[in-house]
Amino acid sequence: MEFINFINYTGTKTVKACPMSRKTAEEFIGRKVYKDSDEREDEEGYLVRYVDGYQSWSPAKVFEEAYARSQSHLDRMIIEHKELKDRYLKGRDYSFSQAANNMSVKKISLLKQQLDIMERYLYVLTERISIEEKEILPTRSDNKANPA
Repeated sequence: MEFINFINYTGTKTVKACPMSRKTAEEFIGRKVYKDSDEREDEEGYLVRYVDGYQSWSPAKVFEEAYARSQSHLDRMIIEHKELKDRYLKGRDYSFSQAANNMSVKKISLLKQQLDIMERYLYVLTERISIEEKEILPTRSDNKANPA
């Protein structure tokens, strides 16, 4: 067999989802989601509706590893903060690595500028999230059945 050179791909998509047992999801969409239909029917997960209208069901662990709640602007800021923080930390770690020692002075200067801007951006997002959480949490505690 020939060697296949796999290349990394990263994808993001937004879906609608609702927590639901597998059995209930199968009843709702009118089909089985697994061939072994009698096993794990009470397994918790999410009914998922894609942009094109297709519906499926995903086990909770799989879904929660792939998706983050993005219903409100606060949810989206939290996602943005997490992603930015991850990229910032990777960039900072790289800037102290042996590989960075082999970079030109110009490239190192630009990387440090980028990291400084990312750090300031993280600070701004942290402050905005803090303010929004203080404004939203009293509302959420008053109306637990209908969070943001």
